[in-house]
Amino acid sequence: MISEAAYLHFLNSLLDGDKKQCIQIVDNLIEQNVSVKEVYLNLFQRSMYRIGQMWEKERCSIGNEHVATKIIEGLIEYVAVSSLRDRTDKKLALVTCLDKEYHELGARMVTGFLEALGWNTLFVGANISPSEIMKLIREKMPDVVGISSSFYMNITRLMNLIQLIKEEFPDQEIIVGGQALAEGRSECLSSFSNVHYITCLNGLEKYLAQTHRL
Repeated sequence: MISEAAYLHFLNSLLDGDKKQCIQIVDNLIEQNVSVKEVYLNLFQRSMYRIGQMWEKERCSIGNEHVATKIIEGLIEYVAVSSLRDRTDKKLALVTCLDKEYHELGARMVTGFLEALGWNTLFVGANISPSEIMKLIREKMPDVVGISSSFYMNITRLMNLIQLIKEEFPDQEIIVGGQALAEGRSECLSSFSNVHYITCLNGLEKYLAQTHRL
């Protein structure tokens, strides 16, 4: 478990833009065998939610928020690499954000979590066109395609991408994450086979355990 003191120390270091101190705190947690999921959820995600709340109340600047986000992005990769397992099953996940969306922190976190579980990953990142995603699927033939969508107004764009994938690869396993489908909007996926809405890392871990025996 991550203590409240460790969380507050990390949060304050993020707000100060003190990357070195943030790394030290994370190193201490890794040495204590705190799980990747715990670090991602109860340190990184919790801190960013808090900073978002502070920004909404004008208690930190957009610059502070951007600096914190960049530090977290680097630490997601850092934690994943430090926790890599031997990749014995050779499973591959392609993780991307939806076209016209630029928030990729959640997708990065999912990618790092999969890597820590032993998966090979291809992180495509933000704002990539559907045609480029299709090229990568044809070339790499991933076991799972992960799509992150943050904004509900982009649901039509999300559905179009899934339809495009399914027309060429009807059996392709797809997981969708992000706030776009929160509050019951995930029902729109019911018309597709083997497409699943995952709300958090706990849900992802449970899903993978059931479907991929991880």
